[in-house]
Amino acid sequence: MNEDKMKKFLNISLLALVVFSMFSLASCKNEVDNIFDEDAVIRLDKAKAEYSDILTRNGGKWQLEYFANENEQGYIYLMTFAKDGSVTISGNNQWINYVKTGSTKTPAFGSEISMWEIIADNGPVLSFNTYNKYFHLFADPYDIPSTGGAATDADIDESGYGHEGNYEFDIMKYSGDTLYLTGKKPTRSERYVDMIMTRVDGGINDEVYMNEVIAMTDSFFNTKIPQVYINLPNGVRWIVKNGASSILKMFREDADEISTAEYHNIIITHDGISFMDPVTLDGYVIKNFTRQPDGSLLCRDDNQTTMTADVLSHVFTTQTAYVWRSTAAQAGGTFGTLLTTLTSEMKDIYKSTFNYAQIAYDADLKAQILSFNVKKGSRKDNLKYTITKMEAVGDNQVRLTIEPEGDLVAQAYKNCTALAQIIAAINGSTFDLSANSLLSPVNMKMAQSGSAGNYITWSLSQNN
Repeated sequence: MNEDKMKKFLNISLLALVVFSMFSLASCKNEVDNIFDEDAVIRLDKAKAEYSDILTRNGGKWQLEYFANENEQGYIYLMTFAKDGSVTISGNNQWINYVKTGSTKTPAFGSEISMWEIIADNGPVLSFNTYNKYFHLFADPYDIPSTGGAATDADIDESGYGHEGNYEFDIMKYSGDTLYLTGKKPTRSERYVDMIMTRVDGGINDEVYMNEVIAMTDSFFNTKIPQVYINLPNGVRWIVKNGASSILKMFREDADEISTAEYHNIIITHDGISFMDPVTLDGYVIKNFTRQPDGSLLCRDDNQTTMTADVLSHVFTTQTAYVWRSTAAQAGGTFGTLLTTLTSEMKDIYKSTFNYAQIAYDADLKAQILSFNVKKGSRKDNLKYTITKMEAVGDNQVRLTIEPEGDLVAQAYKNCTALAQIIAAINGSTFDLSANSLLSPVNMKMAQSGSAGNYITWSLSQNN
């Protein structure tokens, strides 16, 4: 074979080898693709089945901590998943009340059955795929009613966005009876909202449970206590306002409120509160708080940071802020006996009804006043005694000094001996304070130091 023919033969052979190799590689690639495609489908089908089983086992009841967006409070929902693809969704909030009545002034309980499934979309997705009027309302792109702006009080138009909420959720992971979810649709700020679902006892009553959540709102943030504190482990306190709105206004106690305040949205749960996002305060990261037996909130993230009102003696002696009231039924020991006697003497001697005792600041007298409210027919009298000193002896102790003569109206009831005895028993004595809750101390027990059985419980009636 001559040299030219040899070169031609080798070229043809090499070309054939290259073509054969390309077909072989293409064939191998297709086989590999088929293998991985099949494996991915199998894995996804397995994940869908596993999550379906997880959701429906042990009664199938879950608590969802739902956030629609980063500027709105969170909402608790109970969801009971059934194997037939149905789900009972229960909630209690003002938007459910709007669906029912057209009003957003108070929360209302609502429960409705709709459908659910686990679908595939780059991973398992929990989809609530039929409309539930008490849940999908957050995903409706309609204008939200009654959202006045702070500056103009004009209604804000959210048409096309609504609450910006989700009804489909990427399932990120499952751990310790908790499902970690992310809403599939971003908010207007391109934020994908993370949420959690936690398994709860399948036998609980949805309405009772949700009413207990609503009751927790006042337990944590009562409008009568307008300011509470986050107490950091380093001793620094952050002031918290607007707690009842679940959009917390927060700033350091030693900082300027106007220029440094931060705003953070929270959700109130059955057992505590959670911020939508972790919050860093002076280097401490906080997010989840659990209610303690004393009514305070303890941060689960560091088991050190707490949330409380001010110390009890300061809450009780703040001279211009609060009105405290008590009745005979709220007293015990010596004070219970004296207030009961006062009730009898008012009725027997003056044909009057004793209503309540009160401690409040009197703007006209520019002093804190202990008064006794009595009614005779259509006339009401307040028998006033000036508290010349209402001092905090310690964090949980107070001492009251009272002018025993009283005003002219009180002097007109001089034949009521119980009045003078009550004043004498309080005047100059030291009292130990305790409260129903260190975060929302709206019921303050004032017990005589050394004689705890002698007490008056004062209820915070209103703010002056």
